[in-house]
Amino acid sequence: MRDRIRVLLVDDDPDLAEVTGSFLEREDERIAVEAAPNATVGLERLDEGGIDCVVSDHDMPGPNGIEFLERVRERDPDLPFVLYTGKGSETVASEAISAGVTDYLQKGGGTEKYEILANRIADAVMKRRAEREAERTRTHLRAITDNSMDAIVTIDADSEIRFANPAVERLFGYAPSELEGEPLTKLMPDRKAADHTAGVERYVSGGDPKMDWSAVEFPGQHREGHEVPLSISFGEFEEDGERRFVGIIRDVTERERHRAFLERSNDIVSALDADGMFQYASPSVESLLGYEPADLLGEDAFEYVHPDDRQRVLEGFRESIAGDAENPTIEHRLERADGDYLWVESVGSNRLDDSGIDGYVINTRDVSDRKGREEKLARLREWTRDLNYTRTVEETTQLAVDAASAIIGAELSGIHLENDAGDALEPIALAESVPMFFDEQPSYDRGGPPGSRAALAWEAYRGDEPLAIDELSESDRLDEETPAESLVLHPIEGHGLFVISASAANAFTDTDVLIAVILANHLEAALDRVDRETRLERLHDATRNLIRADSREAIAERVVDAAAEVLGFSVTTVRIHDEDAGGLVPVAVSEAVEATLPEREVFTPDGGSLNWAAYEANEVRVYDDIETLDAVDNGTGLRSLMILPAGEYGTVSIGETDPGVFDGTDVFLAKILATAAETAFQSEARTERLHRRSAELERQNDRLEEFASVVSHDLRNPLNVAQGRVELARDDCDSPHLDAAAGAHERMDGLISDLLTLAREGERVSDTELVDFAAVVESCWLNVDTADATLAVETDLTLHADESRLQQLIENLMRNSVEHGGDRVAVTVGGLTDGDGFFVADNGPGIPPDDREDVFDVGYSTSREGTGFGLRIVEQVATAHGWDVRVTDDPELGGARFEVHGVDVAERAARNEGR
Repeated sequence: MRDRIRVLLVDDDPDLAEVTGSFLEREDERIAVEAAPNATVGLERLDEGGIDCVVSDHDMPGPNGIEFLERVRERDPDLPFVLYTGKGSETVASEAISAGVTDYLQKGGGTEKYEILANRIADAVMKRRAEREAERTRTHLRAITDNSMDAIVTIDADSEIRFANPAVERLFGYAPSELEGEPLTKLMPDRKAADHTAGVERYVSGGDPKMDWSAVEFPGQHREGHEVPLSISFGEFEEDGERRFVGIIRDVTERERHRAFLERSNDIVSALDADGMFQYASPSVESLLGYEPADLLGEDAFEYVHPDDRQRVLEGFRESIAGDAENPTIEHRLERADGDYLWVESVGSNRLDDSGIDGYVINTRDVSDRKGREEKLARLREWTRDLNYTRTVEETTQLAVDAASAIIGAELSGIHLENDAGDALEPIALAESVPMFFDEQPSYDRGGPPGSRAALAWEAYRGDEPLAIDELSESDRLDEETPAESLVLHPIEGHGLFVISASAANAFTDTDVLIAVILANHLEAALDRVDRETRLERLHDATRNLIRADSREAIAERVVDAAAEVLGFSVTTVRIHDEDAGGLVPVAVSEAVEATLPEREVFTPDGGSLNWAAYEANEVRVYDDIETLDAVDNGTGLRSLMILPAGEYGTVSIGETDPGVFDGTDVFLAKILATAAETAFQSEARTERLHRRSAELERQNDRLEEFASVVSHDLRNPLNVAQGRVELARDDCDSPHLDAAAGAHERMDGLISDLLTLAREGERVSDTELVDFAAVVESCWLNVDTADATLAVETDLTLHADESRLQQLIENLMRNSVEHGGDRVAVTVGGLTDGDGFFVADNGPGIPPDDREDVFDVGYSTSREGTGFGLRIVEQVATAHGWDVRVTDDPELGGARFEVHGVDVAERAARNEGR
């Protein structure tokens, strides 16, 4: 099958791989699936060739899906690759996209995913094939546009022009589009039109089949009215069943002029016989290659072609002679008289049968400059790719300097970064040749005198565009002596200056300057990346150091130090909320705060400070210029301000004396620091018992996560296989057992989901917030399949809880009521009369007293639809909050009533905070 799609499916579960392959081939008859058990075997199969698309799992023995994708991309950057995995996470998706994945699809229950997967495979493969076909078509069209210098016209049997190449405009003054559809007589004097028409009619009717239409001398008529003597050779061919005639037209009055052109052209024009021997070589062969034209006559032309290119050039010549290739264009190398080789482009034209030429004509032009540009750009791509993986400023800058020296010969290049004081551009990386030309490493002080190298460097650094000088010794921009002559100064915003220099004048071509600009832009991006990564790594170290502080004051001091030393923020204040003081108390400030701002006061709720507003709203606030606001520190010199709450503990304020200095990276890193401060404050507030308990919980969580991973991967894969097998079996037979099996699979899927909830959610809740209980209940009712059941909410309770965990509790109680009370059960939710919590009740059959102690056990259920985990999850959520859940009879509805006691409601929370 011509459009067969060959898919390599890599999955360590052979049963799941077999089912997936069967469904893919069933969904799309073009798909043929081969399976591999792991990435290593998959790579071996890819090396054999013939694969159109790869579909791979992520979690596998050996290389995982991302590592497999990276190795596939090293072999084939464009091969469609679909990551089809049961481990779905934003991290895996992000890594897959960064590694160049074509598509990303998660495994799941049911079989509809296979139709989606088949469609995405087909779309990716068809897209790749279409792109390749388009590229072949464009290549063919480019070859057509490089056709003969002669005018070419195609006519039909009625002498109507069907095609004209661009050269017709040079001969007749008409654009090709103006001639298509017009009679050929439009290009003839009126006196010749009748003769031409009669001749064509005789030839078409067979009356003059032996007419020789090669090199016919015939006058043409230019658009402006004057006649043009022409030599025309016609040939015949058939297109779509109709006769066509093609004419090659030449202005014979140009012959001598053309010969003069050949004598003076920079291109080499040569003519070969059928054996490839020189019959003619234009005088330019001496200037380009160093040979006398007469010395080449009778020589084998292909002996001058570089050995590595010779076979390719010979094949093009032979195909053209045989008529299999028209006017081939070939890039190759020709040997010069001095033994070196020159890159050229040759366009061949078979004129062996043309009267007056009788040779194979080749037009050869020097393309060494272009090849040099292409080579430089290719090398630039390699160097700039390496810049993406540097780790330090020193490594990054030295790589860029080495690239400038290697690619464009800028042997005096260097990178100078602005020092911490901002008063000098100091060298961080220099080319190897610099010490031989300079007595000491060049450094540029700010404020250098006009005409000095320092003044020129700072002018370029402050500018927006690169500064290029071809001959420094003749330039009025520089009075100071320097061994450099050619110079390109490119500012690296926020970092320093890239000096790209050579000792020779006019050493850099336009291409070299372009390469320098591209390299400098990549350098700037790489330095920004390294700076972000370095700051982030140092910030992580600093945040770990915060945890080791033994008091709130020590934490605050370390936050200030990290803001200055790691993030580069000069004006930093850390405030801690103190109930006794009635507000946010400054406990640590940077040196710049003491030097710039007045003594820090306590910010209270009624003080109207920006700091308190951010703390109360618990949101980060960034101000480009506080002088435009009614701020406490107006007129102090402080302009930019960023305020970050550290949870309930206080705030971190960061400022600068210039407006609008904070970018997205600054805010991102400052948020990390503030979050770390909040964590450190929380840690400091815990007792040693809580420390030990936290460590134990961490170990339990690891075991639970491991257990959840096994459940997610090792149970869901066989379940997917079983579901797939049932679906495939339906194609072969119709049995009621299949419906029962499918129902059992659905129940297993629900059991697994509930089991994962139990395993992953844990027994403790660390973060709570004030929650509108009625709003949560209404939201839960919408999330549960309640059939025709009704809900009554009889409370306006506000309580402290983890909202998502509270939703789990309420939704499971609602499902329990519907499962045991029926589709029309009435459910009531309200607050307990003692204000200690809430209840969920229904009018169903209730729960016998003897069973009430067992309902929270794992696996307990009296409903065929239940998983036996719902009420266990309810108890787990309650326990995680420190609540107590009880089951009893509802006195009004008569059904089951679940009461949750020990809840921290809003009024009670307010009393606790007042103590």
